[in-house]
Amino acid sequence: MTDKSSVTETRIAIEGVRNDNDVRKCLQKLYGIFADTGMGQATFEMTGEATADVVIKHSESVTVDPEVIDAAVRKAGPYRLA
Repeated sequence: MTDKSSVTETRIAIEGVRNDNDVRKCLQKLYGIFADTGMGQATFEMTGEATADVVIKHSESVTVDPEVIDAAVRKAGPYRLA
């Protein structure tokens, strides 16, 4: 049986992500929680400001918990939700 729910995205601003190395560190911690929470994938969009947007793809049936995202990026280094 196929899951027919649509894919959507959630954007969350993260403070402290300024370069590729920061992105790599954060993504490593985020991927660790994705299987447990039902999220699909994430990318970062650099804004040129003090924050970057993490864009998380997931089915509409999944609710992204910002506290879970915050905890993961804090483990990666000096990053946090904006």
